Amino acid sequence: MDDLTQTVSNLVGILLGLVGVVGVGYFIYGAYMYLTASGAPNQMERGKSAMMTALAGIVLALVAYGVVELVINAVVGSPVELDVPDPTNAGGDGDGS
Repeated sequence: MDDLTQTVSNLVGILLGLVGVVGVGYFIYGAYMYLTASGAPNQMERGKSAMMTALAGIVLALVAYGVVELVINAVVGSPVELDVPDPTNAGGDGDGS
């Protein structure tokens, strides 16, 4: 089970890195469009839209990473141990009488 969780964690890390690189690249593209618009409202809006889309994608990727980590910790984490008294040793003195 540890190998599976390590593999999933590695895969999620790689995908998060890829999404981050694409998101930052798209944000830079939107910023370039906005800065080179020369006052053209249509191109300025396209640039702002690209930047907002990139930010939303990065935030969504981070939330997805958090959810995956939460599920992995819930599934693989140590089980809750209950302190239930042993019914065969009701007296508690160890000799059974």
